[in-house]
Amino acid sequence: MAVKRINLSFSLDRKDDLEVFNILSKQKYKTDYVIKAVLTYIGERDKGFDKEIVKQAVKEAIAECGGITIENKGKENDSCIQHELPDDIFDMFDNL
Repeated sequence: MAVKRINLSFSLDRKDDLEVFNILSKQKYKTDYVIKAVLTYIGERDKGFDKEIVKQAVKEAIAECGGITIENKGKENDSCIQHELPDDIFDMFDNL
C-alpha cells in the first residue's frame, strides 16, 4: 500500500486561510475530513444544475423588476419605457 503526503500552508493573514486552518485544527482525523470535504465539493460541482430551475429563477427575477413589456411597440425609441434588469440577475449567473 502506497502512502503519499501533501503539505499545506496557510497564510494566517488571509481570512479564508485562517478559517480553514481553524476548522482543520479542530478535526481529529484530518485526512478523512479533507477527503470527504473535497469529494463532496467536487460531487456538488459536477452535478450541474437543472435548466428548468434556472429558467424559473430568471422568470421570477424579471417579473420582480417589472417584467418585459411590448406596449412600446411601434413608438419612437425616445418614448419607450425601458426596464432595467437588476445586477442581482447577472450575479446569479456568475455564481452558477
